[in-house]
Amino acid sequence: MAMESTMDEQWVSRHRRRRLRFRRRHRRSRDLKSKRKCWSWHCQTPPCLSELKNRSSKDEEKNTLPFPSLSLSMSTLLNRFRLPRSHGVLSCGSTVYKARLTTFEKGDFCILRHMKTSRKYFIGPLEQEGLRNVKGGSILHSQLLGAPVRTIIKTDNDSTGYMAHFPTLDEYVVNVPRACTPIYPKDACTIIQLLDVAPGHRILEAGTGNGSLTLHLARAVSGDGHIDTVDMRDTHSRTAQKHVERFERGKYQSLVTFWIGKLSDLLSPASETSSQPTTILSTVTSTNKDQEVYDGVVLDMPDPSEELASVLPLLKNDRFIVCYLPNMTQVLGLMHTIQDLPLFMEECLEAEWKEWDIRPTFIRSSLAAADQHTTSTDAPSPGTDKSPLGTKAWVCRPKNFDVKGHTAFLVKLRKCGAVSVA
Repeated sequence: MAMESTMDEQWVSRHRRRRLRFRRRHRRSRDLKSKRKCWSWHCQTPPCLSELKNRSSKDEEKNTLPFPSLSLSMSTLLNRFRLPRSHGVLSCGSTVYKARLTTFEKGDFCILRHMKTSRKYFIGPLEQEGLRNVKGGSILHSQLLGAPVRTIIKTDNDSTGYMAHFPTLDEYVVNVPRACTPIYPKDACTIIQLLDVAPGHRILEAGTGNGSLTLHLARAVSGDGHIDTVDMRDTHSRTAQKHVERFERGKYQSLVTFWIGKLSDLLSPASETSSQPTTILSTVTSTNKDQEVYDGVVLDMPDPSEELASVLPLLKNDRFIVCYLPNMTQVLGLMHTIQDLPLFMEECLEAEWKEWDIRPTFIRSSLAAADQHTTSTDAPSPGTDKSPLGTKAWVCRPKNFDVKGHTAFLVKLRKCGAVSVA
């Protein structure tokens, strides 16, 4: 009897363990299914951003989120959702980001890329009655208005196809109409690296020109940063302002303030008798008690030595000035000037890009020999490869028609002011 009761107890305990394992497996599979449902809902594109915000705010009030096993903030939800690609505004904290453009509208610029040769044509601003002649025919602006990006546009005679793209910043600043020679992308990118620009910085630019460097700087400081750009010529400043307003529908327009006049006059205190009633100094000091407000300065002028004394008080200590000087004699003159100023030259360099032409091609001699061989023999049977073997090759050489060589020397100066020890 004792043996039978022991066997019964073992059977009962075994049965209980089996039931417990079954419950655990069932609970695990149930949780997995709920997670899958959550992640399937998470990967779907929400109908609109406002609905997502309302939904998340309601969940936050209940201290619950649409993900039962996750704890996500609003910014994480916005980043993880595949938001509709429109031209709305997405606000995260104090920084405003405009969504990527997807369809062409009136006033936009466009890059048309030839489907075979990849040759690019710059078109814009788009107008309802506009027309652009390209290789193989002409293209109406109305064909592009309302079309999504990467649409293939045919010429008027339907012989050639072009793919439509939004221009990059480099393509835009090089192809827009010029009031003067712009600072090319290779130099603009190097200047941003030398200045150590980051989002939220305030930069002073002397020599607005065509607005090329202004746009590069505005993109680098986007967020809470700002650009003050000065030019002596009204025509240059107006042209640059127009280019900034038209790039990506004025995306960086609010980050740039244009000033016209001599830099030293604009940096001096405003007075009632002065020709400049409002100056840069009065504007920046009204919002900032500290006079050292700029994180970097760019001087694109023939003789920056005249303006260094007026710029230095507004530059933060241990920050940088970059001078854009085409000739070495200008560099030597600058070196003589900084000997009496709290400035130290860290770098003097020039940026050179060598663009290469890499594309597949055919060797002409092999093609001629193959043509002679095919004419002397019978026609190839169906299903065989008609192209001759060994004729494919690659072109790998620098583009000698688009040399991006010397444009200017970039001189980096660091402010080394005295530090007051408390």
